[in-house]
Amino acid sequence: MVPSFFNINTMKKFTLLAILILLLSCSKDDKKPNNNGSDSNFTYVMKSWDGQKRADIFYQIFVRSFADSNGDGIGDIKGITAKLDYLHDLGVSGIWLTPIHPSPSYHGYDVEDYRAIDPVYGTMADFEMLISKANALNIKVVLDLVINHTSKTHPWFTSATSSIESPYRDWFLFAPSNDVAGWISSGKVPMTKSYNPYHWHSVSSGTTSYKYMGMFSDWMPEINYGEVSTSHNSLPFKEMVEISKFWLSKGVAGFRLDAVKHIYQDENSNENPLFLKKFYEAVSQNKSDLYMIGENLTGDYNLVAPYYSGLPALFNFDAWYKLIYVLENSHAKWYPKDIMDMEQRFKSVRSNAINATKLSNHDEDRTFSRLGNNMQRAKMAASILLTVSGSPYLYYGEEIGMRGMKTTGDINVREPFLWDAKANDTYRTSWFNPVNSVEPIVTPLNAQKTDSLSIFNHYKSLIKLRNTYESLSKGRTIIPENFDNYSKNFMAFYREHNNEKLFVLHNVSDGVATFIYDQPFKNPIIRFGGVLLSRINDRTITITMPPYSSIILEI
Repeated sequence: MVPSFFNINTMKKFTLLAILILLLSCSKDDKKPNNNGSDSNFTYVMKSWDGQKRADIFYQIFVRSFADSNGDGIGDIKGITAKLDYLHDLGVSGIWLTPIHPSPSYHGYDVEDYRAIDPVYGTMADFEMLISKANALNIKVVLDLVINHTSKTHPWFTSATSSIESPYRDWFLFAPSNDVAGWISSGKVPMTKSYNPYHWHSVSSGTTSYKYMGMFSDWMPEINYGEVSTSHNSLPFKEMVEISKFWLSKGVAGFRLDAVKHIYQDENSNENPLFLKKFYEAVSQNKSDLYMIGENLTGDYNLVAPYYSGLPALFNFDAWYKLIYVLENSHAKWYPKDIMDMEQRFKSVRSNAINATKLSNHDEDRTFSRLGNNMQRAKMAASILLTVSGSPYLYYGEEIGMRGMKTTGDINVREPFLWDAKANDTYRTSWFNPVNSVEPIVTPLNAQKTDSLSIFNHYKSLIKLRNTYESLSKGRTIIPENFDNYSKNFMAFYREHNNEKLFVLHNVSDGVATFIYDQPFKNPIIRFGGVLLSRINDRTITITMPPYSSIILEI
């Protein structure tokens, strides 16, 4: 026999059973065994967490909005240091900081000085204290490194535009204003194969008869590394390697590389992967455990896969887009197989490829808002992210249900973190007035801590679970037999590592459903959403699942 399902809309006897069980259930804590009705025969047994962070979960911090230590309204490095205990208690093993370098913009992705820290964020001594405390808590620190472009106020670029004789002239991409397309077609502009007028901008002073390439904005001139075959010999390449080594000497674990598919214009050629391979190898010469992850923003994992020939880790945007479809359409059963297919493709390029899974980030609509401000769906998104395979990233504030859509600007998904009620919140930033993540729309962290049903405690329970069980953090995924016969609302899969095996079941729908599990198991570990169990015989149980609920069994 194998696990099977029954849809209660078609099975009257299980409908009656489900209703009876739900009426008998009166417990508000869905993580403890219910001593009423059929569920009294089962005891939920979860291993004690020994404190080891097996899940290797990273937490992205938008520095300006996270925690303000000095009352100037701007998040800073000392604020992050003060909140490391919170992240440690949450179970986080690494943090990714958005750019901390001097920049004319609030977001920092146009850098003026790669070896310095923006004074609004603090000093180098503050950063060294952050690294020291993070190391004591076994939390890795990863810096955002923007190697695709600089700020137009960077001294390299201001020198380059001042004269065609500048020693930095070849560090950027220039062409005569009246013949940009001609220069590109004749091969006079390295790294570029086609002309897009929106990517070329007039030089405002100095060599004003030229234009420069800035794919994202006139504020962000592209760096010229030359032909990819000789890029490692270019001065910008060598300088970026030295910059990386400078920060490694400060104790960072590695880097998140911004916009890796846009370093060379043709994102589907082998140029960017080859460049990234050269860069990774050069930076990792004296650090064998270097962590480096790339952002290749695309909805097709097959286009991401070739980049694993250059980098050990890449963000999986496709997995998030597919998960949105799962949650909006209650079509869940194929998702674990999708993740398996993705990982197989990635590992065909790099055997130890790190599949960095995520929900939203600083460039995307926040998860809660993207899912229609639906708490059940937001919790289910977390449940799936933290039970399927992958190396999960959390965006700051996701764990408290922060909201925001990019419709009226990126700033709306980068709002201040709510640590406590505003009158008591000494760390809340105020660099701008938020409109989405405000009280009482979003309950501050401190209040959520005491609410067993809060989204924060949901995240915390899942992170603890993933840190406790190696089968969830490292294990392979196994699809059950007879899988094609399952209802599309169910997401059912096994996770297995060494002698540990778990069965994970999610009801990703807004209706009650029952699932018949007829394999031997040791005990249920944990449940979310009021799941109830009823024994049919010595080896078969009925699992009654309310909307957007989950259960995990130890096999």
